[in-house]
Amino acid sequence: LALGMARYRNGVSRLHGEVSRRMFHSLWPDRSEEEVPITHITNGVHVPSWIGGAVNRIYRKYLTPDWVDRHDDHALWERILDVPDAELWAAHLHLKRKMMSLIRERARRQRIEGNLSAEQVLCAGTFLDPDALIIGFARRFATYKRATLIFHDLERLKRLLHDRYRPVQFIFAGKAHPADDDGKRLIQQVYNLARDPAMGGRIAFIEDYDLQVARYLVQGVDVWLNTPRRPYEASGTSGQKAAANGVPNLSVLDGWWAEG
Repeated sequence: LALGMARYRNGVSRLHGEVSRRMFHSLWPDRSEEEVPITHITNGVHVPSWIGGAVNRIYRKYLTPDWVDRHDDHALWERILDVPDAELWAAHLHLKRKMMSLIRERARRQRIEGNLSAEQVLCAGTFLDPDALIIGFARRFATYKRATLIFHDLERLKRLLHDRYRPVQFIFAGKAHPADDDGKRLIQQVYNLARDPAMGGRIAFIEDYDLQVARYLVQGVDVWLNTPRRPYEASGTSGQKAAANGVPNLSVLDGWWAEG
């Protein structure tokens, strides 16, 4: 009824628009699928809300002092190539240290208050090595987002975690909808692996996920992981927040990322 009466209809990414036209083609049987009147407007984020201070200073220096007011100007972002690698890396390491400080301070405070057991302190990321690669995954826990896909081959994962010279670490955070029992079970699976001694403290699950935690994670991790089941991710924007801070995405070509 809503689609039939609406004056304008859109998906929230190019791929979502294509999927929507295919899904609702039957409502316009006299038109081809390409002519179904559903377009797309790709979701975005409020960039200034998610940029770390160190990266903001680089943008002000190398893009323009008023980059916040002009961040939709594509030509402006060509100047990003003028940023010296060393400066960008130094800014990233600063934000990574801030993220680790937040993780450890939260765990310390909650332990003092009696809200965390010793095992939970381990799971909270206090053993993570700030000098090793950290891959982040933080969002709503829904089955199609496949938070546990990385655990498909545990023996291979252990080799990555315990590589002597290039260890890999993971930070997970997020919540499931109160009525989504399958999503809750995904969180349980992540948490159980985080507390498994065989993982060596290199998998963390950050509890009480909120905007503050999200902001520190998208600014501080080294790689942002996105593994939805294509084409179920309508858009997804967490990776946009990470990318705006210079954090590379490792992603399935779904949602907004299919346009990246």
